[in-house]
Amino acid sequence: MSSRDQTDEKLERLVSQVLRDQPLRQAPSSLEARVLGELAARARLPWWRRGVASWPAAVRVPVVAGCAICVPLVWVLSLWLAARLVTVARSRMAGPLATLRHTGHALASFGAITSHIVQSIPREWLVGGIIATVTLYAVLSALVAVGYALLYPRPGPDPAIPRLT
Repeated sequence: MSSRDQTDEKLERLVSQVLRDQPLRQAPSSLEARVLGELAARARLPWWRRGVASWPAAVRVPVVAGCAICVPLVWVLSLWLAARLVTVARSRMAGPLATLRHTGHALASFGAITSHIVQSIPREWLVGGIIATVTLYAVLSALVAVGYALLYPRPGPDPAIPRLT
């Protein structure tokens, strides 16, 4: 063990001992009264308004059994319904899907043509165009900032408030 590990363990033991030696704090009387009142109010609730674990066994067992039956039933019915919806969607979407496929082919052709055109442009021109575009965007942003500052000037310092220098 390194000296750092020993120091850390010694510090941990010291902090633990100091925390254990602290006196227990008493809860405020208003908090204690509120907590006890809430516990008494919950104890007065009828059984059906409490948690399932506190229900009588004659009621709890059928509810749990019903839930155990309903979960797989809902699972099977949702799978059946999903299968039915897929077949209906396929039959109704045959025309639009074909149109979508043709649109995809057209976009792929457009992408191939665009790629061919971009590859035929010299690299220096592309870099110059990118630099020019970035520069123009920076200039536009600066012009917008200047225009905003001219249209909506910030109020000057309040003469009633002394400045700290």
